[in-house]
Amino acid sequence: MARDPPRVQPIIKLEPGRERHRPNGAASRAVVPPPEARQPVSVTETTQDADDRGARSMAPSISTRPPAASAPEESAAEDEEDGDVCFLEVRPIKPKTEERPEPSISAQNAQASFMSNQALQSLGQKLKDINDCLGELQALGIQHVASLPELVLVGDQSSGKSSLMSAIAGLSLPRSSDTCTRCPTHIRISRADEWSCRVFLKQDYEFRARNHPITVRDVKDSDPFPPWVKLPPSQQARHEFKTVRDKFDSDEIELVLRCAQLAILNPGQPYRAFIPKLKGECPKAARKQHMERLKEKEGNFEAQFSPNTVALEVRGPDLADLNFYDLPGVIVSARRREEDFLVSVVRNLTREYISRQNAIILWAVPMNADAMNSYALKVIQEMKAERRCVGAMTKADLLPKEAQAHGSWLSMLKGQTHQLGWGYFITSRPEVRHHDAMEHDNEGGHHDLEGQNAQEEAFFNRTANPSAGDWPHVFEPFKERCGVERLKAFLSSKLGEEFSKVLPEVKQKVADRLQGIEEELENYPEPPQNPEMEIMRSIAEFNMKVKDRVMNQDFMSQWDDKVVKPFRKTIMDLKPKYIVKVENARVDPPGIINLDSPTPTPRKRPGPFDNHNNPVTPSKRQRGPVPLSNGNGIKVEDSGHSFSVPTTPRHHHNSGPRSKTLLEIRHMIQRKAMPGQPGLVFAGVHEPLSLEAIRLWDSHLTTYVRLTFNFLRSEITRILDHSFVHLKNRSVYSLSTQHMTQFLEDQQQQLHAQLSRMYSLETQRLYTQDERSLERNRDSEKRVLLRHRHHYLWAAHTNDSSLATVGPIRKMEDLTAEELEQESVRMAKEAAKMKPDEFEQELSVCAYVRGYYLTAADRFIDYVAMNVVSGLFPRVATNIDTYLNEKLSLNTGVREAILERLMTEGPEISKRRGELKSEKENLVQAMSHIDKLEQSILHENIINRHHPDAMDIDDGHGVDGVDGQTNGMNGVSGARNIRHSSSTPTIAGGGQGEFGSHYGEA
Repeated sequence: MARDPPRVQPIIKLEPGRERHRPNGAASRAVVPPPEARQPVSVTETTQDADDRGARSMAPSISTRPPAASAPEESAAEDEEDGDVCFLEVRPIKPKTEERPEPSISAQNAQASFMSNQALQSLGQKLKDINDCLGELQALGIQHVASLPELVLVGDQSSGKSSLMSAIAGLSLPRSSDTCTRCPTHIRISRADEWSCRVFLKQDYEFRARNHPITVRDVKDSDPFPPWVKLPPSQQARHEFKTVRDKFDSDEIELVLRCAQLAILNPGQPYRAFIPKLKGECPKAARKQHMERLKEKEGNFEAQFSPNTVALEVRGPDLADLNFYDLPGVIVSARRREEDFLVSVVRNLTREYISRQNAIILWAVPMNADAMNSYALKVIQEMKAERRCVGAMTKADLLPKEAQAHGSWLSMLKGQTHQLGWGYFITSRPEVRHHDAMEHDNEGGHHDLEGQNAQEEAFFNRTANPSAGDWPHVFEPFKERCGVERLKAFLSSKLGEEFSKVLPEVKQKVADRLQGIEEELENYPEPPQNPEMEIMRSIAEFNMKVKDRVMNQDFMSQWDDKVVKPFRKTIMDLKPKYIVKVENARVDPPGIINLDSPTPTPRKRPGPFDNHNNPVTPSKRQRGPVPLSNGNGIKVEDSGHSFSVPTTPRHHHNSGPRSKTLLEIRHMIQRKAMPGQPGLVFAGVHEPLSLEAIRLWDSHLTTYVRLTFNFLRSEITRILDHSFVHLKNRSVYSLSTQHMTQFLEDQQQQLHAQLSRMYSLETQRLYTQDERSLERNRDSEKRVLLRHRHHYLWAAHTNDSSLATVGPIRKMEDLTAEELEQESVRMAKEAAKMKPDEFEQELSVCAYVRGYYLTAADRFIDYVAMNVVSGLFPRVATNIDTYLNEKLSLNTGVREAILERLMTEGPEISKRRGELKSEKENLVQAMSHIDKLEQSILHENIINRHHPDAMDIDDGHGVDGVDGQTNGMNGVSGARNIRHSSSTPTIAGGGQGEFGSHYGEA
């Protein structure tokens, strides 16, 4: 006789002041104790309990055992300190006895009545919505964007995996052919009003035949599935193969699946050629002939194995909401020697799926074998995936009757050996051998899967036919883990729970990828509706903006700053430089004064000189400046404003000519002097000194032209890109770019030729009509030379070495007018005390050369700049107006052939745009499914807040009697909440997910 269920009394605690009124919209929740606070699962059962259990068969079980929480009085005291608006707690009254018997069917019905059907329907609907959404996302193939939870069924060959998969899917799957062991199968089952089985082919890999038979040596980490190569996400495809709508025709279902796998293994042939003709779709003779052709192909497929997937979508009444992958069984040896590589390939495939961190691993291990010998378990342990694993002990009906054979399985169930994160279930589904549907054409013939469910339940309840075997009583403590139906309920809830945890992250990644696709698609716009108008508009916009830009003052100012000013500084830095040392000085200054440094450089020992007072070439080991005087100091002019540079044995082309001494200038004057004309300086002395520096302008002129066109080209390219933004993937854009490149090259050559002619004139001879500029520059340079020369002369006159070590002489432009006047007075007084400078004539020559150089440099810089401002820029603005029209043949009228040529796009562009649009379409659908799920959960929460009898329940046991599985489904997770972002609710938070704690340990 069934015992009465323990009384369940709702305990309602209201906020002070609202004891009798519950505000609309107040949230209710089931108070769920933490997993560690719950009582362990009771493993005791009376004989009467066993009889009751045998009678209930497939009825859903909802236990009402209370959690091991604090006493109601203690909880009430804690509630008094809680400041929440309203709590509604449903708590069963603790029974008086410590050992509480298992509730009977009547007790479960009473509890279900109290909970109301609406609560159970709400719970099941949420689970369905979550798993449906997960299945849709997996079918859309977004795993390259976000990692999705997935259930992966692994096991060795002959581990009962096929029977288990058929039982979970609720339909007969192929078992009579080894074809099904050569590619993964993705099965998605879901509740629906009408039954259907849709079969798809998921192509993620491309078959690339090798020029030799595949061997074990071909299987590498970089090539795990030869000869298959992973395709980019945008090239992956999903093809619908066939739909079966007769649930009871298992032969037809098996036929379709075998043909789908056959199509996967023959990638060189169109998959449509393998779609079978079902009964009634064609005459029997044609159907038979079609079957014979398929039968021939089944024994001679192109690939021995494929990582591509056969996908099933099974919908129908009373189905669990679940989706999972079934992998080929792990093997230790191949049937034929030429297939030895399959051992490594199948293991690689198993590792590939197990390595996914969000994968839940379902390990099938037969109870008529030793679990220690499972190769699938070794792979799981190798990948350290035990914590994500649940075991399915299959073939319980084949368990040896000897008592010693039970110990290893009991130790696994108790978590003592081969520990898995979510424990083990036990199943008993006999292997059923189907006849070959390709050879027979029976009109009926189906296997009763519902009968198998009842048979399995009867087996574990010990009410089955004795010939089926007797389930040992030692496994009675684990009765809540027996049967495929309980396994399905657990897997469904666990998959939904894991998905609810990562859903916010998945949504964010999908949104980010969509944004990235939108940005990339801007580079591949669709063809305009009126291409002629778009082309003419783009060219007109380009011409107008180029003319406006190159004649704009801002553009010219930027060019002047980036090109002209650096060019001017470089040319001025090449001004001839001279060493104003003191010849035949009476003092040997201790060092060299360098105007670039505040500290004197160490004095160098004088080197040898020849009879003409010229330095002797130093040894090879000597580096740096060569001393040109017998110990006298050398004045060094800085590169910007001073007048000499250190003398070096070699000079870079851009460094200017070697700095010359006054003694060298004297020798030049003497060599050019006319006999009998003492004191006169021949004009031939100035010209070579000036032209020597001017000839260095050539390389800098080339750089000037190059930088000018780099600046101009960047501006025109920017304008072209903006004007043709909607045509950038069309030939008109690439052609326009090519024509503008050629246009600028022509202009660059023209400008360089013009400036080179001017440069050539400057290097021919000295010539100027600008006497004022020449006189002004010569006088200015002479003042600088005399000023520095005086410094050394006075040091030699006074024999005061300190004057040579005081640091750089201040530049004249840095002195105030008063300081200049004081310096001039001082120098005049000092000069009166010294004899006249014997190198005054040489200093005059140096001043003239430097003065002429500055005059010519100013003239040349102005000329090259004027040729750009008043020549190049206006010429570009004028010619650009018609240049593109002529080059694109648009000035003679637009014809159809011209438009077709200009609007052509490269095949890679069209291909890439198609890939992006295809990926975008999938991601948009994925986002739609996610939004739909969020809206559904939000709607359920609103209903639950307004209907207290639809409140969430946590009885510590879960769905369908799956022990330890909580079902507190307030939102997506007990610890989650719904937040609004604009108008779309978003699942957020952390916690254990929708279903509370993990599966309780046995």
